[in-house]
Amino acid sequence: MTAIKHLHFTKKLSMMSVCEQEEAAEMISEWPVIEQEVHVPVKKSSNSVPLTKRKHKVEEENGVQSFKTKRAHTLCTSNLEEPLVKVAVAKWWRRQPEEVKNHYTDNLPCSENSDTVLAGIMRLEITQSFMRSEVTRLNDIIKINGPSSNVQAALGSFFEKLGDFDSAKHHLEKAVLLNSDNPDSEHKWLLGRVSKQVKVQRDQRSALHSLPSSSNLSMPVYQKVDRVSAEDLTSERFYEEYSSKQRPVIITDLRVTASPMSPQDIKTHAGDCVVTLKHSVQNSCEWARLENKEKITVSDYIDRIEGLDDKSQLDRNASPGYLFDWSLPIHCPRLVEKIRIPRYFAASAFLLHDTACLLGDFLQRTSEGSLYRDSWPSLFFAPAGLCSELHVDAFGSNFWMAVFQGSKRWVFFPQSDLPYLYPQYPNSMDPVFEADIRNPNLENQPLLHLTHPSECILSEGEVLFVPAGCPHRVENLTKSVAISANFVDLSNWDNVLEELELNALVDPRSQDLLQQFTSLTFDKKMKFYNRGVIRTMRVPFWQPPARLPTRPPFSTF
Repeated sequence: MTAIKHLHFTKKLSMMSVCEQEEAAEMISEWPVIEQEVHVPVKKSSNSVPLTKRKHKVEEENGVQSFKTKRAHTLCTSNLEEPLVKVAVAKWWRRQPEEVKNHYTDNLPCSENSDTVLAGIMRLEITQSFMRSEVTRLNDIIKINGPSSNVQAALGSFFEKLGDFDSAKHHLEKAVLLNSDNPDSEHKWLLGRVSKQVKVQRDQRSALHSLPSSSNLSMPVYQKVDRVSAEDLTSERFYEEYSSKQRPVIITDLRVTASPMSPQDIKTHAGDCVVTLKHSVQNSCEWARLENKEKITVSDYIDRIEGLDDKSQLDRNASPGYLFDWSLPIHCPRLVEKIRIPRYFAASAFLLHDTACLLGDFLQRTSEGSLYRDSWPSLFFAPAGLCSELHVDAFGSNFWMAVFQGSKRWVFFPQSDLPYLYPQYPNSMDPVFEADIRNPNLENQPLLHLTHPSECILSEGEVLFVPAGCPHRVENLTKSVAISANFVDLSNWDNVLEELELNALVDPRSQDLLQQFTSLTFDKKMKFYNRGVIRTMRVPFWQPPARLPTRPPFSTF
């Protein structure tokens, strides 16, 4: 581009909108232009019409159409930002001819979620070829211009999507090191996510050596989850036998609401509220393979579900939707007033026999408005047959669920089994799992042989505790109504800090919560109370508040 043309373009650029400037900048980055071939197999058809007029030149050789497209060939880009792989692939795909996109429509996920669709595009061979060419181009830039943080990060992101996680980690470490005085938080976050995948692969390679011959591989027998009456389970026993040892348990003989929480009761208090339903999507990149489906009022949704038969088979493409993890404190505080938090998960300080008692859930000890402080309890309402696929609860938190109506089948794995379930971290620190535990294929996924699964049916009137980090899958056996909550105590304290340190790199609210948790003044001690007997854990420096309420914010028992 000559100096005169550049001056004219600069004046024109100053008069453009932001979107127009982005397109113009994209045009500059594609100068000079070279041609790159994208090969697309032709679908044979007896009545196909030859394409004689096209914007792009098309040649056919041996049943393969060769679309000649244009892309940038820029090696001297020291003043330009190199996009990470998701942005680069999205722009590249947008510039492909419509006949190329249409050819691969059937190979892409049936989803409206942009991350899921983009992940499907990245699995296509033509996209893999493009990404490999970008790796070559970025390496050439480094050879000519020397290393830069931005180019190293872009290179690492491409290696990640090509499945070379060791190389991805290597280049991301370089990116962070090259800018150590002021490291890019997104690069550090990406390095943390890739490091998780590298650790998984190393654990998998190590575990493969302990497998027997392929003829002796089988899915282990599912173990049963303990069922214990609340009458026999003190808070101290719960912590020492289950929470601290990361063992799930079903607690019976508990009343979690002062009065029954029926669908009609929910309609009365929350019928006018608008909710976003979820549905299960195969190959989704989202947590638990659940994606947004539609918005609807609670009243209309309950009417829809109440009209279904528990024995009817659900069509994946016409799912009635799942009211999943809907925060009651945020969206319907009136329903929260009915809930009594079981003492095993309760929070806050209060007086018992003139003695200060401090229980679990450190989230409730954070300042008002802090992340997660007012997120739970949340509501779950689903027809028979809907599932949340294998997943792990976020930010290293513990979890409990109480069922008011219906039943759910739960399958658990201990946290140590996570590598054997073939996790992937496509977009966040929360994994999605490739293992299909409904129809396990040990020929393709032999590490399932090393897992330690447990199973239970959670029924009306029962409460389930799920330890932090445990992968689990949930299937609604009948129409079901339940509430749940996540919480933090001493049993998962280290897990939570580890996850928050990574999320804090890109999320200010996570950073604020991490700062509160790691403050020298934050109180992270627990006291147990059972029929007037109090035992303190790790409280050498605890000072009771000057004024204690006589009861916690939620009713406890």
